[in-house]
Amino acid sequence: MKLKTIYAALIFLIITACSQPEELTVEQTETEIDAEIIRQEAPPEPKEEETTITIGAVGDVLLHERVYVPAETEDGYDFMPMLEKVGPLLQEPDFLMANFESIPGGVEIGLSTYPSFNSPHEIVTDLQSLGVDMAIGANNHTIDRGVRAVESALDFFDEVGMDYVGVYRDTADRETERIVTIEDITLGVLAYTYGTNGIPIPEGHEDIVALIDPDRIEKDVKALREKVDILIVHMHWGDEYIHEPNQKQRELAQLLSEAGVDIVFGHHPHVLQPIDLLEQEDGHETYVFYSLGNFFSGQNFEYTDIGGLATIEVTKTTKGEDSTINIHTPDIEPTLVVLEDDVYSVMPMADSEGSLINGVTTEETREHIWKYLNESE
Repeated sequence: MKLKTIYAALIFLIITACSQPEELTVEQTETEIDAEIIRQEAPPEPKEEETTITIGAVGDVLLHERVYVPAETEDGYDFMPMLEKVGPLLQEPDFLMANFESIPGGVEIGLSTYPSFNSPHEIVTDLQSLGVDMAIGANNHTIDRGVRAVESALDFFDEVGMDYVGVYRDTADRETERIVTIEDITLGVLAYTYGTNGIPIPEGHEDIVALIDPDRIEKDVKALREKVDILIVHMHWGDEYIHEPNQKQRELAQLLSEAGVDIVFGHHPHVLQPIDLLEQEDGHETYVFYSLGNFFSGQNFEYTDIGGLATIEVTKTTKGEDSTINIHTPDIEPTLVVLEDDVYSVMPMADSEGSLINGVTTEETREHIWKYLNESE
């Protein structure tokens, strides 16, 4: 009986000892407390970063003989004296495009004027030195002088590092997407024209110039839309010398907006047309600059001496992996082509007393530019 009691006591002691919690050392306790604090601390809030760039475009660069002859020098052509007054204005955008309406095919194939244009190469490098980054080549004068002039112009663009769109060497060139990155903001650019003044598209060069085809435009926009932050389309459209967009322009602008285009720059009327804002049911917005007028030309009709630098700002806000895009502050700063001593030059309209052809002032011009936006407020 006594032996059984001893065995029972031993078993009780063993069971009690096994059930006691393990005593932690000071070092173990502190380590586990630190780990618990780390687990409980929230991750740091991602820093919000904001980037804003300015996109710019100017209208028709259409060099008549009376424009390029005074620019001739002993060893070529120099347009800088004609453009220097507007130079500081062109430096303002972070990315600037210009509509090269007269193909800059160079002197080797012979310069020519209205109605079949071919301009000196030097207009490209002079505008490039003032800030132009991309040549818009889709217009009704693109193939005035045929494939040879186009290829000469494209060779020169490549030689000097000028991007181009709307005019192409071949199908492969056209299918090469024009995507530009400016300070971490990606821009996609397309360009189209209503026609080529009745000149047939050369056989074997079906993609030499991009024509306005709604189905093709929608296809191009869809392919580019998801790859860029901002999608820009240049349209050569409208009625010459008319100050308001026609019905076809409005319909095409609506098509572009519905397809997801952010900014539309228009060319061809040779006069300024207003800016508009199109809003879709899904919340998408498109700014439309219906016509930028003439930037540099020898046209002397009413209002054809007035063009402008179109600008619009894009702000990208990034927080962690999320980002938002805001397009804002659209404007056109009017420019003026002035004829003095048989020399055409371009200047900011604000630096003048107004148009010498029709007497229009800068204030009146700006009222016209903002007509639609003011009406929608």
